[in-house]
Amino acid sequence: MNTGFFELNAPEPSLRAPHCIAMLRPWVNVGNVGMITLNRLAKAYGAEEIGRLDRPGRFYDFTRYRPEIRTEDGERRVTVPNSLIFAARRDGAPDLVLLHMLEPQANSEDFNDSVIEVLKTLGVRRYILAGGMYDSVPHSRPLQVTGSARGWEPPPDFSGVKLSRSNYQGPTSMASQLSERVRTELGLETLSLIVHLPMYLKLDDDYAGAARILKVLSSLYGFSSDIPEMAMGAQQYAQVSPAMAHNPQLQEMVVAFEREYDQQQATDRGREPSLSPEIEEFLKNVESEPDGQSGQSG
Repeated sequence: MNTGFFELNAPEPSLRAPHCIAMLRPWVNVGNVGMITLNRLAKAYGAEEIGRLDRPGRFYDFTRYRPEIRTEDGERRVTVPNSLIFAARRDGAPDLVLLHMLEPQANSEDFNDSVIEVLKTLGVRRYILAGGMYDSVPHSRPLQVTGSARGWEPPPDFSGVKLSRSNYQGPTSMASQLSERVRTELGLETLSLIVHLPMYLKLDDDYAGAARILKVLSSLYGFSSDIPEMAMGAQQYAQVSPAMAHNPQLQEMVVAFEREYDQQQATDRGREPSLSPEIEEFLKNVESEPDGQSGQSG
């Protein structure tokens, strides 16, 4: 059936209170972190494709996103760039919707509207955007993940993720609008998870970054974090230090990044615990009421 501009095959039986985990390429997908993450989840849960854009040429310039010729079962086939939707069934709710979004180059409003319709049709309860960005961080320290959670309360430690409201101002993708729209229009819980990758590596496939995101997701969905990407990422990063031996400038850069990282970690450990903005606002309202009463009855 057509849902917006997606051709969607609603899974049978229906998904149970599904959560959507999305990636957007090429935006916020450095190191191909989002793609690797969703592919691992698809393999872990035996996901099946349930939808794709009916006519991707409405949104994509195929001289920029090139179709590819591949040989399958002895026959040459042309694969066309597209945005894909997969359904992953777990032993218990919530099931997962894995959304591979290719950033549109035209008609972005229609693209966003169509994604909203798909999430509504599938009954999605939470929308998670996972990806990566380059930062002034060293490969010799644990990778940091930052993000924002709206409409729900993540676990107290949450695998060391630093949650806050983003202060970023600057260029973005039109598809970035989806996180706000699903919250305000559909009332969904939202979460963004962005792993910070060493800016001097620029790996096509950063398995350490993907493993870090997968570890965070494992704390939410209970799958094993003992995954191939852990070893693959460790092997990738282990090759960096020997390669730096004949590059004094790079060595100095990494030492500076290590110093800054360690100072920030020390500052964070010494910082007093703070309440979430929602709780602070609630307490403020309670304190403003006579005799500390909020006016709500139990």
